[in-house]
Amino acid sequence: MSNRIAKGFVPQIVVLFVLCCFACKKGLVAGEARIKPPVREYIVIARIDKKGTNSNSEGTAVLNGYYNEESKSLSYSLEYKNVIPQMITLRSGAKGSAGSFIKELYSREKEHPATDKPIAGSLTLSPLQERNLLKGQWFVAVNTTSMSPEISGVLILKQK
Repeated sequence: MSNRIAKGFVPQIVVLFVLCCFACKKGLVAGEARIKPPVREYIVIARIDKKGTNSNSEGTAVLNGYYNEESKSLSYSLEYKNVIPQMITLRSGAKGSAGSFIKELYSREKEHPATDKPIAGSLTLSPLQERNLLKGQWFVAVNTTSMSPEISGVLILKQK
């Protein structure tokens, strides 16, 4: 008799165990468990002078800007003095390198702004450009007729 009870009881336990395993509902789905990082906004500043190029130029410039991670938009305003730029460019690269070209901010051949009026604009960044900007690998290079670049400076980001 005990053999018959054991034969009927063991399959019932196995069935109950299998049902319990599949009946459990996960509390969190993998996609729901992720916390979205906060959208960051940055103030962008670059002090542009002869230190970046080891020249003897008296020229200086300051780039003030704003970067938003959500819109991937960088807006800027650049003022310069004691220098007559032929071209002003944004570049990406390691300190001391020529860097890779990102954007031309000003070209004397295309426009002739007054020295008291700042150069302003904006650009939308690709994911690679954003990564390099956040790593601090962007700089401004100011080229003149006598030297290329005459002055330069690294973009520094401060979280808002």
